[in-house]
Amino acid sequence: MPFPPRPHWIGARAAAHTLLAQQFAGEHFEGLPVDMTPTELMQAYATQDAFLDLLTEQDPSDISGYKIAITTPAMQSFVGFDDAISGCVLARMVKPSGCDVDASLFQHLIVEFELAFQLGQDIPYSDQPWTASRILPLVECAYPCLELADDRHANYNHLKKHFFTLVAENAWNHGAILGDRIEADHLEKLWQTLGVARVNGEMIGQGKSQDVMGHPLNALAWLANECQRRGRPVLAGQWVTTGSWVASFFPVTGQTLRFDFDNLAGVDVHIV
Repeated sequence: MPFPPRPHWIGARAAAHTLLAQQFAGEHFEGLPVDMTPTELMQAYATQDAFLDLLTEQDPSDISGYKIAITTPAMQSFVGFDDAISGCVLARMVKPSGCDVDASLFQHLIVEFELAFQLGQDIPYSDQPWTASRILPLVECAYPCLELADDRHANYNHLKKHFFTLVAENAWNHGAILGDRIEADHLEKLWQTLGVARVNGEMIGQGKSQDVMGHPLNALAWLANECQRRGRPVLAGQWVTTGSWVASFFPVTGQTLRFDFDNLAGVDVHIV
């Protein structure tokens, strides 16, 4: 059975143009004007698709991966929505471990400490929901990952009111940094390790695999089901970030951030 079509909303492209204009002008995140704001999730995803279309019309790039956000009950309660959301990561926004990131290119840079799975096969259409056990054989490898985001100095006390705008703005994604490759036959060890985040060598937090939707493979299965509903097949070679193991961090110039899975793998970035 083929994937369903992507969601359609008549106001999507105009709303996407407005979001890009706000970004270009350096405006703080205040949501879309009331008459342009999506009123339900699929309208927000239709706007996200239009937003990505505009970005790639300006500077062509494939979608190399996907992100998951709002994964914890605390965050879901905070934004007034009882599920996670997804966004896309453009290939031109993916950077190697050890790179420099210029903080001046962002209004308010956020870094999240994550695990990314890369698919070895396309995730096919399924009449049954994907689960952790069903999706595991499709995983080729994993990477420690630092997700780059920009909240445009959002007022988080107002975020519930602007939640669908957050979805439309590609869940604030501005790229990702992939670290050392973890082969699939090492994943069992990974589930037992701690993920440790450091800034300039000092630990700022740690987490374990169960902290992400009960297990990172649950997050991957969620993304597979969500992308199927959105009409976006996840393809071999694409990868999925599965949610932060450690609290989000707002870095400043001169800091080096690192995320390690014990002695298994790591990733770092220098903020300049």
